Amino acid sequence: MKRLLSALLLLAAALPARAAWPERPVTLVVPFAGGAAADVMARAMQPHLQASFGQPVVILNVPGASGSIGIDRVAKAPPDGYMLVLPGDAGVVVRPSMLPPVPYDPQRDLAPITLIGRTPNVVTISSRLPYRSLVELVADARARPGVLTYAHAGLGTSQHIGAEVLKQMGNLDITGVAYPVSATQLMDVMEARVTMQFGNIIIQTPRIRDGSLRALAVSGPSRAPSLPDVPTVAEQGFPGFDVTAWYGLFARGGTPPEVVARIHRDFITTLAVPDVRAKLVDLGVEVVANSPAEFAAVVAQDIPRMRQVLEKAGAIGP
Repeated sequence: MKRLLSALLLLAAALPARAAWPERPVTLVVPFAGGAAADVMARAMQPHLQASFGQPVVILNVPGASGSIGIDRVAKAPPDGYMLVLPGDAGVVVRPSMLPPVPYDPQRDLAPITLIGRTPNVVTISSRLPYRSLVELVADARARPGVLTYAHAGLGTSQHIGAEVLKQMGNLDITGVAYPVSATQLMDVMEARVTMQFGNIIIQTPRIRDGSLRALAVSGPSRAPSLPDVPTVAEQGFPGFDVTAWYGLFARGGTPPEVVARIHRDFITTLAVPDVRAKLVDLGVEVVANSPAEFAAVVAQDIPRMRQVLEKAGAIGP
């Protein structure tokens, strides 16, 4: 036995030690265009992550298909933690229930690290339009079916689902217009080229505060602390309405547990930095920062829940 133990110790000493992660730059894929909510969050965290990692963090914008193109890139990357993705819920728990099918299994091909935060959408219109409440806009939509329009960031996003649920609950005929670039969407709403949007609170809050947009309602179950005077959709004749987005961090499925733990530690530390947290909260983010196991449970729960939402809204095929 002593000889066997000695041999094992000698073998272990001869094996090369696994290098501490990270040894090289880390790529953070943001599966949306620059200026989108996920991009704003990533860039707020980037300098602090670089300090924690001791390596550069390269932000790579890979927009398209409600985030699923960027997610797929990470789902096919080596499982070593050097390529991460910061998507919204659409590409993870919504698009897998829609057609055409996404080329990845979010529960198999992604390793949850942390749910960064939840963000309600805000129903906004151009400040040039006459509506002063969601009630007024809904009344006009009912009086002029098929005339009003809404902007959204892609099928399956919370912006798209929010408007479709509103249409279903209110028996409204409002036409959706998809925008792959959030800046173009925002400009068209401000210029009243489209009537309204369920836009992400992070992007819209500065425009609401400077008067470019008028906020009519918040899509979450309660008023947003950053916009306390804006009532919820539920308060304005749609009881139970709640369409809230989340944003989280994933690595490639199969990434070693010790690497996942290191990434999780450094992201949680970054989210606790006062200026990062203050910026996110001021823009309307409810910071969550949970564990990988807790985040995995959210994903597992939300996939069937969002399928039911899509079915009820008539936004999904058989």
